[in-house]
Amino acid sequence: MGVLFVISEPQDSTTLFGVAERMARSGEKIDLLFTEEACRHVCDPELVGSLSFVGGLYCLESDLDQAERENLVEGVRLLDYSGWVELVEANEKIVSWA
Repeated sequence: MGVLFVISEPQDSTTLFGVAERMARSGEKIDLLFTEEACRHVCDPELVGSLSFVGGLYCLESDLDQAERENLVEGVRLLDYSGWVELVEANEKIVSWA
């Protein structure tokens, strides 16, 4: 069990990722799911590389546009809505971050 952060808006600061990293350092298992406009982050190799502390890095496949699909960084797992439900069930806490 862990904490799932559902991120729906692009992040212009590192606040969210800093909070998640501190939680991971304290022993929490962290999963990140990017949805809606935040899906652009899964095409940023520098950002994805800085998230090595997460247990799972996910993106809602139906929210990706064609360019994002073509530039998806290796290691990001795509989910459909059923996969999202499974991810919610696998985590004890859910944090919705816009």
